[in-house]
Amino acid sequence: MKNKIPYPTTSNTMLAAVVTFLLLATIITMGMLTPLIAKLTTGVELSLEPGYFNNRTAIPVAILILILSTGMLVGYADRKYIYPIVGASAALPIVFAVFSPFGNMPIDISLPILIVALMATFYRIFKTYSNNKNATASAKVKKLSAHVIHIGIILILLGIILSSNMKIESSAVLGTGQTGSFEGQHYQLKINSMDSYYSGEAFRNNPASSYTTEIAFDIYKNGNYFKSGHVNYITDFKWGQTYTTTYINRGLTEELFIAPRAIDESDGEIDLYMRTVPFINCLWGGIYLMVICIIALLVTDRKTDTKSGISGISNKTNEGRYDHMLEQEIDKRRTKRSKGKR
Repeated sequence: MKNKIPYPTTSNTMLAAVVTFLLLATIITMGMLTPLIAKLTTGVELSLEPGYFNNRTAIPVAILILILSTGMLVGYADRKYIYPIVGASAALPIVFAVFSPFGNMPIDISLPILIVALMATFYRIFKTYSNNKNATASAKVKKLSAHVIHIGIILILLGIILSSNMKIESSAVLGTGQTGSFEGQHYQLKINSMDSYYSGEAFRNNPASSYTTEIAFDIYKNGNYFKSGHVNYITDFKWGQTYTTTYINRGLTEELFIAPRAIDESDGEIDLYMRTVPFINCLWGGIYLMVICIIALLVTDRKTDTKSGISGISNKTNEGRYDHMLEQEIDKRRTKRSKGKR
């Protein structure tokens, strides 16, 4: 007799998720400890780039998402449809990888899995809400918050994948009064002024402890005025180092980051670095959504515990009254029996 493939249940799905998560945590921990071990054993300084972790954690993360998607369907969808759905979800990234509709391998592979996970989560939320229409408001919040947290996790993963693979970095050297563009960017900058001044107390042969150059600029987006900003390039004589301030604009669809790299005051030119990161708000939105739902769970759990405590006290009070009444009835019957014997 052939062994049948076991149907996914809450317990075995959870076990698979825990095992996969432990594997993922082991890979990350080993990567974090590798530079330390190398320094202690050989004295060599190692610096692992994000690509090191991305290449090693991509498959475990994809498997984990598929397992969590399966868990969303267990108990709410017909079991005979779960394996075909999960199988199609696993095959879809392979199809996307072959045809590459987005022109980026990490996005082609991860986006279909995340979309399926998002759809499974919405399906679970819909079924949970449908099955608890008559429940109290706090009970609905408690049951739905746990599933909305999954949406937050998916948004975080989407934000990480999309922003890290779609960000654009470039630099340009601009002079005062000059408008310049950056390769691959839809932003342009016009340098309005470069004002330099000393600040702080005198230090050794210098009139002050630091020397600051403030660069003011206008930002244009696709040729139209967008916003104004400024950055500082600071030389610290006391500590013998230079550092800069940055300009950051977080929009609804992307984040704009500008920072000075080097400055040439004699020619009135500055080397500026620009980075645009799209879909970064998916990351922040997911974090905020998780925090809100966790707080909602804590509040509803506390209310439930309070009600349980009150109910327990009420039950104990009722039990005490029942015992007292029972004792009175027993005493009455004993008195009647003793009178009858006499």
